[in-house]
Amino acid sequence: MSKPKILIAESSSIVLQIEQRCLRFAEVSIFTATDSEEVLNTARKVRPDLIYLSFNLHGAGGFSCCKALKSDPELREIPVVMVCTAAGEEPELSRAAGCDAVVAKPVDRREFLETGLSLIPRTAPSGERIPCRAIVACSAVSDTFYGSIEDISSSGMFVGSAREAAAGDLLTVKFVLPQSGAVPIESAAQVNWVNGGKHPRNDHLPPGFGVLFQGLEAEAIEQIKDYMNLIRLQLGW
Repeated sequence: MSKPKILIAESSSIVLQIEQRCLRFAEVSIFTATDSEEVLNTARKVRPDLIYLSFNLHGAGGFSCCKALKSDPELREIPVVMVCTAAGEEPELSRAAGCDAVVAKPVDRREFLETGLSLIPRTAPSGERIPCRAIVACSAVSDTFYGSIEDISSSGMFVGSAREAAAGDLLTVKFVLPQSGAVPIESAAQVNWVNGGKHPRNDHLPPGFGVLFQGLEAEAIEQIKDYMNLIRLQLGW
């Protein structure tokens, strides 16, 4: 299987180097662009599996570039992670442009890596997902609803649900893994991509959304890893 292709679009050479170093241990091929026109040209040429896009990109700017990507029938399914300042209106504008997730500058390596890799099915070991069939209770500010866990890793999971969600939504998730001796797991989580609508990103998954765990306790991480190892053995992976 070929390595996933990641396009990093950043006008600052220093920030570009920092973001490239965040991916240095991931099994991916990296492409770069320094302005909006180069992003669109490179995306059409190499068809990356993921784009990290700076909000303050030279040229038309990251906002307009993201809108152009998401309005192009051939490119709109490519996940876009907008990299922007946490303060002010940039995160809201980024989501309005159609991006799939947002990470803040200055970038945190773990957030940068996990947010991006979680949008690429089965990339590197840190982004590997294992099939899972369990019920998860999701609590938002206004309500609590239930969904099905379709796959899981120690960093996040995909929740099958008809409830509408948006990238950036904060939830509390509670679930029990389908294995002997499992104990309930509870964690804060953030929605970082959505599957559904007229053009679902992954036809093999039901409508729903992917989440990243926030502050998952060490015991819960070990329990998930034990479950993943069990399923690998059962599937002969």
